[in-house]
Amino acid sequence: MVTYDDGANAPQSARPSSLAPYLFGTDHKTIGLEYLWLALVSVLLGVVLSTLLRVHSSWPDTAIPFLNGFEYTPDRYAAVRLLHGSLMVFFVLTAAPQLGFGNYLLPLQIGAPEMAFPTLNRVSFWLTVASLGGMMGSFFCATETGINVWLASAAIFAVGALLSALNFTVTTIDLRAEGMSLPRLPVTVWAWFLNSILSMLIFSVLLAGCAALLSDRLLGSQFFSVTSFLAAQPQNLVRQGSLPILWQRLFWYFAQAEVYVAMLPCFGIITHLVSTFSRKPVWKERLVVLALCGVGLIGFCVWGYHMFATGMNPYAPLVFAVLASSLGVPAAFLLASWLGTLWEARLQLTTAMLFSIGFISLFIAGGLSGIFLARQDLSSAAVSEDFVIGHFHLVMGVAATFAILAALFFWFPKIFGCRLSEPLGKVHFWMTFTGVYLIFMPMHWLGLLTQSRLLPDAQRVALASAGASIRTLVTVATISTVFAQVLFLINFVEALARRKASQEEDNPWRATTLEWSVASPAPQSNFGNARPTVYRGAYEFPEGLVNDFAPQHLAPELLAQKVR
Repeated sequence: MVTYDDGANAPQSARPSSLAPYLFGTDHKTIGLEYLWLALVSVLLGVVLSTLLRVHSSWPDTAIPFLNGFEYTPDRYAAVRLLHGSLMVFFVLTAAPQLGFGNYLLPLQIGAPEMAFPTLNRVSFWLTVASLGGMMGSFFCATETGINVWLASAAIFAVGALLSALNFTVTTIDLRAEGMSLPRLPVTVWAWFLNSILSMLIFSVLLAGCAALLSDRLLGSQFFSVTSFLAAQPQNLVRQGSLPILWQRLFWYFAQAEVYVAMLPCFGIITHLVSTFSRKPVWKERLVVLALCGVGLIGFCVWGYHMFATGMNPYAPLVFAVLASSLGVPAAFLLASWLGTLWEARLQLTTAMLFSIGFISLFIAGGLSGIFLARQDLSSAAVSEDFVIGHFHLVMGVAATFAILAALFFWFPKIFGCRLSEPLGKVHFWMTFTGVYLIFMPMHWLGLLTQSRLLPDAQRVALASAGASIRTLVTVATISTVFAQVLFLINFVEALARRKASQEEDNPWRATTLEWSVASPAPQSNFGNARPTVYRGAYEFPEGLVNDFAPQHLAPELLAQKVR
């Protein structure tokens, strides 16, 4: 690999032992790594809560240990579910792929020395930490106080997300290296860039909604007033504006698009890894970028999809159902590109590649169940929340987690300077892959069992017994899958423990993008005083080269010297 300066890739001097760089430093790599640590803590807590909820679902008479010190009420059970969802959606699925990997890798992949607004980047991180503390603290408060604390925490997270989105957008537009034209951007950069635009649109709405609701609760305003709603004349309801349903509309305006905020970076990561480990260019790369744009655009427009019975225009259900169904078009393009890249490829089945293929499998399985949920007459489809939970977790929760794990195995050498154990990683993959299918596919069957009310009594009794057995299977599979994550923790800790003694090459995967043109772990100055020049696209694996790949930064005359 070619370097660009005299000292950028020299061995790093010992980092200062002071905590100041980790508390107040503005280096994008440090901040990105801190986001990843935050996500790791959140996912561990979220998995524990999920296991407790699943155990309670199968054996409802068993008390949840986490609630032993509280009054055991439905409100407390709902608070556990809210805390689990908040941890996973905000601090894992949003923070890890975008704020964690994006912060660390975006400047490196476009040849930039730093994010556009480094101080703003640090402020965004501490706002996210404050939000995490508030959401966890809300659980220990009384119900009314806890709601207020949760709303304030969500508003704080929205502010941090907006600042980060602005930072990502400006960085991508203004700080690209010479020759890094838009067609030469890696797909990961496109995903982070489009995701930041979508985030600016939806987190601003969440911020406004939380602020208005807090104002109603604490200051006596009338944004979502039930009293105003009941006192208004029927002919004035549409114009009056202070309807209770307005909060639901604002929330779903955010929440439906939040699914794609979590998934867009994952699409970019999987496309990037599939190409790298197939040793082939991304099949129809420009079509993939257009598909990512389509996912963001259509996902932003389906906010009314879950509000068919809330007084909207009678024609709205048809419009939103068509929009929801049309999301299958860009998704099909992405799937076609992944399969086209895999076709006749020189596959390298590393752990990162296995998790990428696992993501594709889960995305297909969950997407097929989403076809049933795209119906506007969902109530007559006779499915329970188990079906919805199974679909949601396959598509968003577990699939996104697979993408995060794939990214971690792939970029671990770049971040820490050593690799995770491949044999241990593959065992972890197969145990997790089998476990999640044993958890969430049976949940689809549980959802369909609600149709048993149409059957004779004898068959309903038999199906009820089968449902209890399925719930037990799901619970056992959940516990087994959670224990499988212990392998990952062992792998993670063991790799960090031996990293000082290991001598890894800077580019162990023979990848083409700019972050692999510098030393591993990445030097503090990124590219030093001389920024790189880009000569080609991000995914070129021409035949005849010694290492079967063409790095973006390698000049044509230097590349010719590498030909056999």
